[in-house]
Amino acid sequence: MLLAVVSLVGGLIALVKSSDWMVDGAVGLAQRFGVPPLVVGMTVIAYGTSLPELVVSIIASYRGVDDIAVGNIVGSNVANIGLVLGVTALIHPIVIQSKALLTRDLPLLLLTTAAGIYFFVDGVVVLWEGAVLVAVALGFTIMGLKTPDVSSDEPDASEPPGSVGKSILLTVVGLVGLVGGAHFMVDGGSTIARQFGISERVIGLTIVAVGTSLPELAACVAGAVKGHPGIAIGNVVGSNLFNLAFVLGTASVIRPMKAPVAEMTVELGLMIGLTAVMWVMMATDRKVTRVEGGLLAATYAGFLTWLAFTATAGA
Repeated sequence: MLLAVVSLVGGLIALVKSSDWMVDGAVGLAQRFGVPPLVVGMTVIAYGTSLPELVVSIIASYRGVDDIAVGNIVGSNVANIGLVLGVTALIHPIVIQSKALLTRDLPLLLLTTAAGIYFFVDGVVVLWEGAVLVAVALGFTIMGLKTPDVSSDEPDASEPPGSVGKSILLTVVGLVGLVGGAHFMVDGGSTIARQFGISERVIGLTIVAVGTSLPELAACVAGAVKGHPGIAIGNVVGSNLFNLAFVLGTASVIRPMKAPVAEMTVELGLMIGLTAVMWVMMATDRKVTRVEGGLLAATYAGFLTWLAFTATAGA
């Protein structure tokens, strides 16, 4: 139990500090190369913070445990909008300055989400469908890097950029720390939960689901607090598209992935519903307010409560 507590607390400390380093490094790179923080959030940070989902899904797919892989992807996307975006907006309202985010990136995310659900309908995501999803992820990344939206929140010119080497080091160390910190937090939390007699299924639906989204949460909160909302919203949009396109796509290319659609209608509906709601929130007044953040967070809390109740009832 003592080791579990140390793992939980140590993981939390690593998350907080690593998110600081990663945001500083990413902003430094953005300043040096003139790339908007929004683009950095959608690429470098989004890919990095989604590493836990990628590793878990690939291993689960390779071992034939498809329920874990699919549940990980869908659950993480719901958590990224409800928990990550909701809590971030509660701490600091997020102003949307990018036109491309509203007219290109969010519509593409919604279409990719719908495509992912469509691929699930027949109960399996086969190789060619996975290849299509991977192509979408790569195309989105290349498009974002080649045609950055200059209307998004540009780096502050009054802050001199640091050296490229230092920025890269901070970004890489921060990403590694985020993934490692999330891993230790999940392990510690799971061990403590078992000691109190909480079932494995409830642990997976709550602690593990939230744990794989902790890197996104830490990065988004740090970005918002430091005055770089583009990193926060870019991370959520980029991570969700990365989870569906690259993570699901790669896992399906390795091995056709069975999807328990009949058991996940609520989760799939909530995933696409929250994606659409997020787009509407940003398009109406070009910001995510504290009230809207509270609604998103409350929705996610209700979802977790429902999952815990149904899991306990079915046990």
